[in-house]
Amino acid sequence: MLTVLADDITGAAEIAGVCLRFGLSVTFDLDFNIQRLPETDVWVIASDTRSLPEKDACGVVQTIACHLKELQVKILFKKIDSALRGHIIPEIKVLQEYFPFDRIFILPANPETGRIIRNGIYYINGVLLNQTAFKNDPDFPARTASVREILPMLEAITPDILSEDDYKKYAGQISPETLPVGGSVFFEACLPVYFPTAKSCDIIPQPLHKESSMLMISGSAHEASKRFIRENQLFKLIEIDVCLVAELLEEPEKFQIWIENTLFIFNRYKKIIISVKNDRFVSPEKVKMLLAAITAELMRKCTINELLIEGGATACACLQATGFASLIPVAEYARGVVRFKISGKEHLHLTIKPGSYEWAVL
Repeated sequence: MLTVLADDITGAAEIAGVCLRFGLSVTFDLDFNIQRLPETDVWVIASDTRSLPEKDACGVVQTIACHLKELQVKILFKKIDSALRGHIIPEIKVLQEYFPFDRIFILPANPETGRIIRNGIYYINGVLLNQTAFKNDPDFPARTASVREILPMLEAITPDILSEDDYKKYAGQISPETLPVGGSVFFEACLPVYFPTAKSCDIIPQPLHKESSMLMISGSAHEASKRFIRENQLFKLIEIDVCLVAELLEEPEKFQIWIENTLFIFNRYKKIIISVKNDRFVSPEKVKMLLAAITAELMRKCTINELLIEGGATACACLQATGFASLIPVAEYARGVVRFKISGKEHLHLTIKPGSYEWAVL
C-alpha cells in the first residue's frame, strides 16, 4: 500500500482523482488520529497543515508520522503545493525523524499548466513565480522565484522540471527508502514504480446535476477564482463586503438575518456563489471561519444537491463545520477537480478544487 500525506484537502483530492483514473482503490481520510490501516491500494491523508502556523503544522505531521510508524507503513509520498506554498521543509524534517529515508526528491511544478523550473528558477507561463498572482497569496506570498531559496534543504534533490520526462527520470530512481515530494504530476509518474500493472484509462464521469440546487463557496483569493466569479452565468453571486466579515462573525443576530436573506435568494435561484469581496483586506482566518459557518447553516436549513468549494483551507473548514468526515472519491473531472460522495448523504455530492485551477466541469 502507498500512503500519501497531503498538506491540504484539495491536494489530497487531486491525488485521489489520479488514483481513480488509474483504476486504483483509494481511502480518503480527513482525521489525522489514525488508528487503522485501510485495505486499499492507496491511502490519502489530508492533514490541512498548510493553513496552520508552522509549529502547529509540524505537531500534526508528528502525530500522523507516529501513527504511521506504529501501523508499519513503509512507503510514503508527500503531496505539496505545485507553487511551493506551505511548511514544506519543516514538515519533511519531521518525517525524517520517524522514517529512515536515504534520499528525498522534491519535484513540484506542472509543465502541462505552464509551471516549470529552469536553472533553479520557477516560472508560470514564462513569468517568474514572484511576479505572478502568487505574490499576493495571503498566507505564503511568493517573494522569490529561486527554488533553493524557497526550499533551503541541502540534502534534498530539487531538479529542473521542463517536461514529463523529467518526472519519469526521477520516478525511475525511487526505492522504498526514498521520500518523493511533489505535486500530482510527480505522483502520477511514480505510479508505475509502485503499481506496475496500473494503466491510465479514460473515464467519463457523471456530470454535475446542473438542474439541481447548487451551492458554491469561493474561498480563494487567486485571480482564476475571481475571474470565474465575474464571468459565470450559471450562479447568482452573493458577495460579502469585507467590512461585514467581523460583524457577521461576532453578532449572531446579524448573522441570522444575513442567512435568512440568503435563503430567500437561494430559494429563488437554486444556484448561488458565496464569496467575500476584497478579501485581501481581511484576515484569511476570519474569511475561512465565516464561510464555514455560512456553509454549515445553509446545509442545515435547505436542500442542496451539489456543494462546490474552492480553496483547500476553506474546504477543510467547511467540512469540519458541517461534520462531513467521511468522503468517498467518485470522479475526476480534470486534474485537481474531484467529486465525492458524502457518507450518509444520499442526494449530496461535493466537488472541490484548488483556487488557482479552473472549474473544468462548469
